[in-house]
Formats: sequence, C-alpha cells, structure tokens
Amino acid sequence: MRITNIKTWLVTGGVYLKIETDEGFSGYGDATNLFMPQSVYGMLRDMMPYLIGENPMRIEYIWQSLFRDMFMRGGPSHMAAISGVDMALYDLKGKILGIPAYELLGGLVRDRIRLYGHVSGKTPAEMAAKAKVLADTGCTMIRFRAFHDTDDRREFDFAAGVSDQLEYFDAVRSAIGNQVDLIVECHGRYDLPWAVRLAKELEKKQGVFFMEDPLRQENPAMMAALRSQTCIPLATGERCHHRWDFRELFTNQSINYARPDICHCGGITEFKNIASFAQTYGIAVVPHNTQGPLGMAACMHAAFTVDNIAVVEAAYANPENRMPAEQFARHWPDCADGYSPAPKGPGLGVDVDENALDKAQMEFQAGCQPRLRALDGSVRDW
Repeated sequence: MRITNIKTWLVTGGVYLKIETDEGFSGYGDATNLFMPQSVYGMLRDMMPYLIGENPMRIEYIWQSLFRDMFMRGGPSHMAAISGVDMALYDLKGKILGIPAYELLGGLVRDRIRLYGHVSGKTPAEMAAKAKVLADTGCTMIRFRAFHDTDDRREFDFAAGVSDQLEYFDAVRSAIGNQVDLIVECHGRYDLPWAVRLAKELEKKQGVFFMEDPLRQENPAMMAALRSQTCIPLATGERCHHRWDFRELFTNQSINYARPDICHCGGITEFKNIASFAQTYGIAVVPHNTQGPLGMAACMHAAFTVDNIAVVEAAYANPENRMPAEQFARHWPDCADGYSPAPKGPGLGVDVDENALDKAQMEFQAGCQPRLRALDGSVRDW
C-alpha cells in the first residue's frame, strides 16, 4: 500500500487534511493552528513530496522523515503540519485493521477520563453565572480568565490583570461552591514579578488546581524562578512544539503539569513521547485542546493510553464553544458528570464532511488575533 495523494483544506478556523492510498483507504487529520493557518496549509503542501509513495502503515518512520529530512524544522507551522499527518495515519491504520486508534497505542489504561470546561465573561457576575451553569451539568473542573473586557479595548495592565483575576476568582468560587476545582488561565501575560504577586494571592484561595501559562514561554528559566517562589501548581506547554521544547521545564522541575497540544506538538506519536518524558520527572500531563471534534478525538485516543494524564481540556463541554468546527467533523466525545468514556473507532471514529470543507475553503478569510497594548502604548502579550 502506498500514499497517492494528500488533500488539504484551509477554512476559517481550521486546517484539515486527508491521506489517500492506492488501495482505497484514507485517514483524516487536524493540523489547525489558529494563529498562522495559511503557513500550516503551505507547510502541508511542502510535505507532499515527502509523503507520496510512502507506506502509510510506517507511522513512526514517516514522523522521523517529516521531522528530520527537513533541515529547517520544529516551529509552530512545521509541527502542526506533522501533527495533522500523524493523526491521519493513525486514523487510516485503525480503519484498515478495524480497530480504534487507541488499540494501536497499547490499549486503554483507564475506563473513563476526567474533563474540564471553559467559561468566559466580561464581568465577574457574567463569568460566575456561566460557571454555575457549567458546574450544574456535573463538570468538576472549570478554567477561566479575567480581562475579556479589556481585550475588547486592546488593553492589558499588569496590576489590573492581577486584581481582576482575583475578583473573578472570588465571584466564580462563590457561585459554584468549593467542590469544583478551578484553573486560573493567565495566557502568558505576566512578567515574573506580577506572576509571583498573583501566585502569592492564589495561595490563599481554595481549590486552585493550577495556574496556566503565567509567563511568556521564551525563557524557561523564568518558570523555574516562579516555581521557587510559590507552592501553587504551575502548568504550561501549549506553545511547546516537541519533546525538546519541554526539556528544561522537566529537568528543572519547573512545572507540575505539562500541556502539549496534539495538533501542535507533532501529533499522537510525539504526544506519547512527551508524556513518557514527563513521567520520568513525576510530572502529570493535562493536554491542551481547543480544536474541533477531529483533533479532540485524536487527543482522547492518546490520553486513554497514557498513565500520567490528570485531566483533559474539553472546551466543548460548554456548548457555546462548539462552533464552527463541528460543521466539518462529528461527533464530540461523550461527556457526563465531568468524565468521558473511551472513544470509539475504527481509527479516530470521526465522520468528516468533505462537502462542508470544500464550501468553507472557498469562503476562507484571514484573521488577526487581538493586539494588546499597555497603558503607555507599548506592546503586551495576548
């Protein structure tokens, strides 16, 4: 069996692909990087000569080829493209063998997996009300962040960013009680002194599961410095693109939770490598995943075979987060009482609507993420 074609779709909100073979089998992958979709789409087209004619059953070999045969390698576009190809190969191989993708990864290590959902809001009261609705569905862990209102004004001020997080935390906690864990999302916005200040205040709060991305990711030594000044659990990794990006975070024991994204870190193959590497240092894995049903399915198949998974991000647990991706692929994993059962197959077990993708590709519009400024007009991270 040989790969004969790679079909790609660039749509508003996603990058998808289909690997076709000379024996009629095919598999789908999600290579979505919302911040640079056109470059990922271009990278997939650059990869075609490396894929045509290869045996799709040799997944590890193809991963090594796509990574190491490219002299310039390892960034967000390259690794998102590899991620999509990798999950498409697992989808294809599972379909050929008639088994779920997780059976190709060693089989299930658990019967169900804990999920956490998202809430947003532009006032503490709005955020708290949405958190209450989500908690009432049985969700046992919720992620939130403040400053959605200042995003609309393209502002970010460190001091206000700390006080707002604490105000929103108190409002959410008051609404949902103490039985639901909270994740405080920081989105890499703080410089070290302000991250320390927020962490010290959160130490006084109940039920903080972790601080997520408190610092910019370029200098892992800053995370080690934060780690030395707080007992609050720390998590990062959604902007790490392979195991080598995690190395310093792990060897310095800077974090409690690693957050690889299966659509960004090299797919199922590299996700498993990162999780094993993390386990060596006693670090748990909380996969970052804000993609559609296809990327979510790949994440779930992998997570069900990894022993050191603590919880899985599931933005879809809040129905307002499900569009537009669900128009292209179905269905979302089941979710009940804050947990999901094992995913189904064969392959990734997701139905992809190529007609919807074809139509959406003709309507693609490039976007721009929020561009934030400090009160003096200088650049701040979003």
